[in-house]
Amino acid sequence: MKKIISTGVLCLLLAGCSMVNRERVPDEVPNWRVGYTMPSLYPVRVTKAYGINSQEDWTSILHTHSQFMTVSALKRIKEFLPNYDGYGLPLAFATMGGASQIQPTNHLPDKVVLYWTSLFDAKFYITELNITPKMKALAYKKQSYTRPEDGRRKTCYQTTFDFGFLPNGQVKVWLEGCGKYTYVTELSPTSMPDTDYNSITSKQYSQATEYVKKRAKKAHATLTPIPWDKVNKIYLSKNYIVDQLH
Repeated sequence: MKKIISTGVLCLLLAGCSMVNRERVPDEVPNWRVGYTMPSLYPVRVTKAYGINSQEDWTSILHTHSQFMTVSALKRIKEFLPNYDGYGLPLAFATMGGASQIQPTNHLPDKVVLYWTSLFDAKFYITELNITPKMKALAYKKQSYTRPEDGRRKTCYQTTFDFGFLPNGQVKVWLEGCGKYTYVTELSPTSMPDTDYNSITSKQYSQATEYVKKRAKKAHATLTPIPWDKVNKIYLSKNYIVDQLH
């Protein structure tokens, strides 16, 4: 009898530990999401994206966003950022692709994984962002923001992870929200597979790469050699600021 009671108590204790380990997140914190930005002249396609939380034992799949060529069109971006040259990274809500979770949660993942294709040269990359305690602390930090359109002050959080794709496989990351983009890191690809997530080969992307070349020709721009001084430049929406994670 004692053994049974001890086992029951142990189970209760373990269940309690599990509940303690689960993050306590206020309901007002928005569900996390991702945003994608890329140079118009070096567009990409994300074929799979998801977040993993090992402690809480879940994987959250993100909706697949397919309109990358439309979102990254030079003419469209210049409507919102008139000085944009096609090479840099446009940080503006209206010029970015994005994806929300299929089953939303405001509990942050420990890792975000992206499978993506560089349409400029039909190369495939897997990028993994390990979300650090500093990133989580910033995302969960309650802030306030004065809306420029009406001057009203509102509560806000930085819960959008924005990924800026570069033509060599590197990815820059910002946390977005509250009228600012907080730069957190630059990532190298964790691997370079031979196909995209859906097993499509580089040869099958030939039509897309030709379209990218035509886009550059129409803009009277050259793709190679890559002008890194221009590609590393960011273009910001009016009333937004750029910060850095400390």
